[in-house]
Amino acid sequence: MTPDSAATPQASDRMPWSVLARYRPPVGLLLVLPALLLLAGFLLVPLVQSISYSFYDAGMIGESGRFVGLANYVNVFLSGKIGAISWVTVVWTLGSTAGQLVLGLLAAMTLLAAGRASVVLRSVLLLPYAVPAISLALVWRWMFSDGTGILTHWLQILGLFPLNASPLGSADVAIWLVVLANIWHGFPFAMLIYLVALQQIDPALYEAAGLDGANVWQKFRYITLPSLRSATIALLVLRGIWTATSFDLPWLLTGGGPAGTTYVWPIWIYEEAMGFFRPGRAAVLALLLGLAIAAVVYAFRRVIRQSLSH
Repeated sequence: MTPDSAATPQASDRMPWSVLARYRPPVGLLLVLPALLLLAGFLLVPLVQSISYSFYDAGMIGESGRFVGLANYVNVFLSGKIGAISWVTVVWTLGSTAGQLVLGLLAAMTLLAAGRASVVLRSVLLLPYAVPAISLALVWRWMFSDGTGILTHWLQILGLFPLNASPLGSADVAIWLVVLANIWHGFPFAMLIYLVALQQIDPALYEAAGLDGANVWQKFRYITLPSLRSATIALLVLRGIWTATSFDLPWLLTGGGPAGTTYVWPIWIYEEAMGFFRPGRAAVLALLLGLAIAAVVYAFRRVIRQSLSH
């Protein structure tokens, strides 16, 4: 055996180890890997389990049940509820999100103009966000009760509502009262985001616009609103998702009534799972809601990208 032939196998044996020795994984990936694994466990495991539940007919969550294929999907689509509940969920989501953004922006602009008083005012305006949903629901139900509700009393005095009736029991008014309660509860989050974004705008832009003769509305339209584009997009996505998946406030205020006018999609999921003990159908509803939200976010992202490119 020649020296060259003896050295060749040794070099080939060392080659994989030399490649591994030269490999340096990104430090950032190593740092976030535990969090990614934990997040994947919290997201993927429930997702896979929900998909599995949707193909089985079990009486209780945790039971294996029997395999029924697409029967749960067919039953959901043939239930006749999807259209009405989807419409209520859209009204609830869009009304709450739009109201929270508008009121949050007005509150943020008020804080910015308040000067030293903004510290106290900010604490007051943050109170609604700190109130638990159950406390909020109890207070609003008391204010709009048919017998002792203070707001119901004034509505009746003004002739806007009949005697011995609660606005929360009116099919025409209930959904808007629930939306109003959610706006009051969630606007402080939008206020904080907008306040930070407003503080990042260069005051020189307003001074230059004033020298050019721009009025208050023109400054707001051509300087303030474009500067808040990123914050608004983030708030639309976050608040929209949180509202569409919100269960507590509509359930605690009206229980989905009257006549299903406040029956949003999460209440349907809850009643299928915990009321009728049909986790398979509840899993189908949860998956459909998730797919709908993902589709809306994707379409919204495409529209924003196209508007920014032009």
